[in-house]
Amino acid sequence: MKQQSRPLQKNMIRLHVFTALIAALVLCVGCGDDSPTSPTDTSTSSTTAAAPTISEEFSSTVLVGGSKFYSFTTSTYGTINLTLTSVGGNFVPSTVMLGLGIGQPSGTDCVTTTTVNTAAGSSAQVTGAYSAGVYCAKVSDIGNLYAPASFNVTIAYP
Repeated sequence: MKQQSRPLQKNMIRLHVFTALIAALVLCVGCGDDSPTSPTDTSTSSTTAAAPTISEEFSSTVLVGGSKFYSFTTSTYGTINLTLTSVGGNFVPSTVMLGLGIGQPSGTDCVTTTTVNTAAGSSAQVTGAYSAGVYCAKVSDIGNLYAPASFNVTIAYP
């Protein structure tokens, strides 16, 4: 019996060696002299935000602790600029800081995605690139008003 099991053991060893050689051969074939490559970008165009070509004025009065918003629609991807150009009223200094933001209308409110606290000025205080859609500009009291404040916002968009 011992003599019959020896050829069987030798065949098993040969099978394991043969399997290991095949595995090594497969690994070596997969590793050629080719240098690794990175994925390449085959796209030839890039999207550039359109410059503002339309300008609208949003003038209203914000109450103490309140806010006002104005909706507008842009038909193309581009830059939208909001500029709080003036603030005034009885007992309201022209340098008072208000909240100025851009967002999307939701019912009777404007849910802002970008908001800054700013005084009136001549340069855009809120700017960004936005897709075509309906947006809103929102002006709000941030706790600085003691009387209603009239304001003017310039909205520029493509």
